Amino acid sequence: MMMVSNFTKLLLISCVLIGAAIMVGAQVIQPVGIQLTPWPEVVGTGPEHSCLALNPHLFTVSSSINSAILNVAIQRYQSTLFFPFGNGTQTPSGAWSLVITVNSGDTSLTLETDESYSLSVKTTNTITLTANTIYGAIRGLETLSQTIQWVQSANTYQICYLPISIIDAPRFPWRGFLIDTGRHYYPADFILHIIDTLGYNKFNVLHWHIVDAQSFGVESNTFPNLTMGAFNPVATYSHAEIQEIVAYAQSYGIRVVPEFDVPAHADAIGTAFPHLIANCPTYADDINSLLLNIANDYTYTFLNGLFTEMASLFPDHYFHTGGDEVHLDCWSEDPTIQAWMKQHKYTTVQAEQYFETQVTDMLLQVNKTKLVWNDPWTNGVKLAEGTVIEVWDNSEITQKIINEGFRALVSFAWYLDEQMPSGVSVGEFENTWQTFYKADPYNGIKKNQQNILGGEACMWSEQVNQMNFDTRVYPRALAAAERLWSPASITDINNAQPRFDQRSCDMKIRGVASSPLQPSFCLLPPNNGMVTKARMGPVHRLTQSEIKAILTA
Repeated sequence: MMMVSNFTKLLLISCVLIGAAIMVGAQVIQPVGIQLTPWPEVVGTGPEHSCLALNPHLFTVSSSINSAILNVAIQRYQSTLFFPFGNGTQTPSGAWSLVITVNSGDTSLTLETDESYSLSVKTTNTITLTANTIYGAIRGLETLSQTIQWVQSANTYQICYLPISIIDAPRFPWRGFLIDTGRHYYPADFILHIIDTLGYNKFNVLHWHIVDAQSFGVESNTFPNLTMGAFNPVATYSHAEIQEIVAYAQSYGIRVVPEFDVPAHADAIGTAFPHLIANCPTYADDINSLLLNIANDYTYTFLNGLFTEMASLFPDHYFHTGGDEVHLDCWSEDPTIQAWMKQHKYTTVQAEQYFETQVTDMLLQVNKTKLVWNDPWTNGVKLAEGTVIEVWDNSEITQKIINEGFRALVSFAWYLDEQMPSGVSVGEFENTWQTFYKADPYNGIKKNQQNILGGEACMWSEQVNQMNFDTRVYPRALAAAERLWSPASITDINNAQPRFDQRSCDMKIRGVASSPLQPSFCLLPPNNGMVTKARMGPVHRLTQSEIKAILTA
């Protein structure tokens, strides 16, 4: 990874601002009209009326490297996302060239991946996009797409506010979004559609809460009977589908982190392996609260086999094992577990400690770092050094966790399934975006902020499936996307609302059923072509050769 010193970065930023000032008469223009989301780190623009036409047929792209991942991204934008209304009127004056320079062809995608880029759109019909990595270049392609406007009256495209100079980099390295296929099954094609939407908004982690008490929908070669716990025999994910999802996500610079939630939320596992479930009558009617039997040696044999198999499908270094909502008194009700705890002189917390230690060791054997919800830590479990803790509770707990040296993710601020996020009531459901926008991973954090990796927006799916997912998520999730990407100073709700409403329209044009925030009109392509094409599937499906190239790069 190529690092840029703070001095160099400040020098580059200063040059951009000075250049922008010279270009518009020695005055830095506040880019009120240009609509970019998430808002970049530094933006310099010319006047609103400085526009040039753009002809899709005369738009050329060249790159300094030949990368399967970047090539997919270029094709995706050049064929569809730059020009959603078709080719329009052909104007000879609309010839543009986009020159992409990438300093490294490294395709590895990790927490440390550099996503910075610089973008220059000049009055000479030339665009330069420079990045240290292919993933930075992909972020720049999305920003460029937002500068291209469709002019209905002229039946053509244009770029205004020329010249445009942008230097950009994310504020946080972990900008996640959780989907929950354990409560409602999402077809694999729809997950690809979700990945499209995450890429449009510069999220870089898909946290896949893939199974839960209600359904175990992942096919396993090691334990073929596991899908007995699925909603339906067709509501399952094959290994080939998982590989396509992982590759498709990587083509957007998005890591896929799976979550197999244990020891609670285990009822679906019990469909195939009933002897692995603790016998606790108090919770018999609450399937979310049924726990694995920690006194059964086969529980650990099963988990080791499952995690080893799933680790081979998900190449990311992080592996989420849940750990939330463990009602410890459930274990106290099971006579077998009572006897086991008495034999080892364990309290229920020590029993949970034993379980979490076994899980950590399993993941170390397959070179994975454990990610858990904050519940084990809250219960008093001593988690292994290096464990990442995702906090669904509050900032006070987050502060205590990072004070102990653990790295943390903030999720409690962005529960998209809630009408009253963080206990704040608003008049309209859509306006909860304002509460999300005011949230920040550093809110309430006084020290050790460096231990916060970022955060995640969570769309729990008890009442959401593929038919209403988009309208529940967008544009509300834009608040989390901008908070995790943009500088901390970008907090003006009045500035954000028109940008978010425009972004909502842009996504509708791309086939995302995003809701409006206020009365407006959104012009869609003729016959809603992209809407019907993309609504339930990917904008640009990968070929088998592209999937193979990405997974083996």
